[in-house]
Amino acid sequence: RDDRRSPRARRRRMHRGLAVPFSSLARRLTTALVVRPAHATGAVPGVSKSPSHLGMRPRRASMPPNKRARPAPGASPPASPATPGKATAAKRSRTSRPGVKPEANDSSALSFGEVRDVRAALAAMSARDPVLAGLITEAGVLPRIAQCQAARAATHEPHRAFRALARAIVFQQLHGAAAATIFSRVAALAGAEADATRLTPESILAADETRLRACGLSQRKLEYLRGLAEAFTAAPEGGGLGDAALESASDADARAALVALRGVGPWTVDMFSMFHLNRADVLPVGDFGVRKGMMLAYGLNSMPSPAKMEAIAENWRPTRTLASFYMWHAADAAKKEKHTPETTGNKS
Repeated sequence: RDDRRSPRARRRRMHRGLAVPFSSLARRLTTALVVRPAHATGAVPGVSKSPSHLGMRPRRASMPPNKRARPAPGASPPASPATPGKATAAKRSRTSRPGVKPEANDSSALSFGEVRDVRAALAAMSARDPVLAGLITEAGVLPRIAQCQAARAATHEPHRAFRALARAIVFQQLHGAAAATIFSRVAALAGAEADATRLTPESILAADETRLRACGLSQRKLEYLRGLAEAFTAAPEGGGLGDAALESASDADARAALVALRGVGPWTVDMFSMFHLNRADVLPVGDFGVRKGMMLAYGLNSMPSPAKMEAIAENWRPTRTLASFYMWHAADAAKKEKHTPETTGNKS
């Protein structure tokens, strides 16, 4: 009895009492780790059927097939599936080349007057003038070139030279949009609103002067237009003008015949030579747009003088007309950026 009351005996009894609860708790924890839910009939996902009481450590089941396996260290990640349409778009981007314009602007076999290969002429000028080369690369072959050639091919239309000169007279010293509006009114008054070939010297002479003025023509331009019509109705032996004579004449002869008319100056002759006759080596030194484009493209501090323009354009020979088209393009691009209309200020 004394031994049971001794401290040593009490500690021994306490240890025996604690041993049972700890062992019971350990068994319960082990069972909770492997026991299945009451509602489950199959194996618990991720836990094997190995019984815990055999002393075997539960093993994780293999990863379900719908899960992606983690790549091994150092392995490259799998390629993502291609997005439909991307391959086609990539193929299109490879076939398109920078600087090549749509088919409508393509210059394959395109000629301009005596120039049989426009692309070759542009390449030759680009090799001599890097500034012009930049404009050509940026814009491609201008649609204006093909439009001029198409107009020149309409040799079956009568009075075509008269219409080209009449248009040039109306456009003198006016903004392009305003001049186009006035010219369309004149054509409508002459009965050529739906058919341009009906704008003839006879129709201008027969139109009422008051109504022509109401179209927007100044008194001076009205006189110029009527004088042009009289020149085209006169007999050839009396100095009259005609389509065949002007189109077959040399540059010097055509200029001499035209500047003899009142109101037809160097600028009007240049426009006629470029847009109607398609003469390839014309430099319109009196044109505001060409001067403006040259100033912008070549970084000049002011509008170039005719002598300065001749010096710059020396590298453009013998196709200065084509290069002048790109000066207009440079001026038009600058105006679009500013969104402010400008008058052409062209001289007659």
